[in-house]
Amino acid sequence: MTLPHENLSEKVKQVILERVVDGTYPPGTRLIELQLAREFGVSQAPVREALRELAVTRLVESAPRRGTFVRAASQEDLAEVYLVRMALEETAGRYAVEALHADPSPLYRALAQMRASADAGDVRGLVQGSVAFHRAVMIATGNRLLLEMWDSLLVEVRTMATVVRGHVDLHHAAELHVPLIEAFERGDGAECARLLADHQQEYLKLPQETSPEPPAG
Repeated sequence: MTLPHENLSEKVKQVILERVVDGTYPPGTRLIELQLAREFGVSQAPVREALRELAVTRLVESAPRRGTFVRAASQEDLAEVYLVRMALEETAGRYAVEALHADPSPLYRALAQMRASADAGDVRGLVQGSVAFHRAVMIATGNRLLLEMWDSLLVEVRTMATVVRGHVDLHHAAELHVPLIEAFERGDGAECARLLADHQQEYLKLPQETSPEPPAG
């Protein structure tokens, strides 16, 4: 596998993220710079930079004499992410309402993907549909900084962890988005803000299983 030369560290980071999401790199997987560099056909520098950026997000963890591992998402990590999402999406609900009241089609497309994925038992498809739904709300605000802050949370990775570890019913997860669409169709910004905040609170309360820690030594 050889990656294009533009923005190599970013491309390496995206590949690693995809593998974390799809389970290729489960928690505890050791990420070896030289091995990844050879696989991607790049030097170790962009791999090192990608891993450094991922460490900031707390998706990977480096330990002296042990190396870099995919980090298990703890209940505390997920709770912090959902609290931040709650604040961002509550704000977004007020400012996205005009655009989504006029054209809720992005929300309906995302809901259709979630429903089809639920029918197929496709967890990742369901998560991708959910991410598309909430990102459409952020985009509809017209506020690029708000969208960038939301994107920085790496929502797909954290949502996947929550859905899998919380044993979420896929059909129920899809249908939870229907009241949000209805609120946008009514054009009530305050209601949209409240429902989006409540939606994150619902996931914040989900029970989480303990994930494996990186191996010692």
